[in-house]
Amino acid sequence: MHATLPGPESLPPRKGTKTKLLGVVLLILAMLDALLSWRGGFALDNIILLLFTGGIVLLVVGTVRQGG
Repeated sequence: MHATLPGPESLPPRKGTKTKLLGVVLLILAMLDALLSWRGGFALDNIILLLFTGGIVLLVVGTVRQGG
């Protein structure tokens, strides 16, 4: 008799995780850019606002796709 060991169970795919991660990365980049611009005495550019809103949008989309 040959007993077979059960293989590892595959987990269901977690939708929205990559989207949320990309959103968090964009938010971190926007915060760093804003802090460095502020520290350097420069005016904040529109790209910082674009990064920030893009990060928020991707974070919300990832959360909705994940179902939580």
